[in-house]
Amino acid sequence: MNALLAANAVAAVAAVAFALVGGVRPAALSESGTPSAGERFYGWMYATRGVPLGVAALVAPLAWPGPASALVLSAAAAAQVGDAAIGIATRKWTMIAGASLLTVVHTATAVATA
Repeated sequence: MNALLAANAVAAVAAVAFALVGGVRPAALSESGTPSAGERFYGWMYATRGVPLGVAALVAPLAWPGPASALVLSAAAAAQVGDAAIGIATRKWTMIAGASLLTVVHTATAVATA
């Protein structure tokens, strides 16, 4: 169980880090030279969702094991499924792999802490 909690913590921190990068430097994730106004807008939207959800996924299993934690982790996993789907649509293999891995870790932690 401790290994799973540690993996979940690493996954949550990684999600927060990527969300912050998306907000501060959207071109780093979109691989465009100069980000457009739209890229900056969507980068901040991604950060606004990703940072609080990542922090909640980090804290919930430690602070509230049980149904509340499972609910938060399920929401975080659902967001990662969405990110993986976007990766599939845009053929960004690293996004597919990363989001898929985080989905598995958050889901496994949700089941273990429920």
